[in-house]
Amino acid sequence: MDRLEQYRNIVKQVLQHYYTLYKRMPDADTTMVCDPTSDQYQVIQTGWDAQQRRIYTTLHLSLKNGKIYIHSDPTEEGVANALIGEGIPKTDIVLEYQTPTFRKHSEFAQA
Repeated sequence: MDRLEQYRNIVKQVLQHYYTLYKRMPDADTTMVCDPTSDQYQVIQTGWDAQQRRIYTTLHLSLKNGKIYIHSDPTEEGVANALIGEGIPKTDIVLEYQTPTFRKHSEFAQA
């Protein structure tokens, strides 16, 4: 198995864990979206808050240039830590939700 396919499988496995946690939340429909063609992976929640529709991208990761980009991560422990636990090196993880100025001071990939 090549590295890209390995990363796809790990990202799906990590998202599956969070999807299972989030789908237990009342008053929200939770969906996991995995598109290996565009390499976009998301957990999305939809529902109603009083009279207003709520659509929230809980987690959003993508694969680009051999790296995993984390676009959105509101988890307490951090999706990056889960990826590291699965063997992904920090140098292959981009914390896209952080500004480039902060990213350059971390141990993670710049982009």
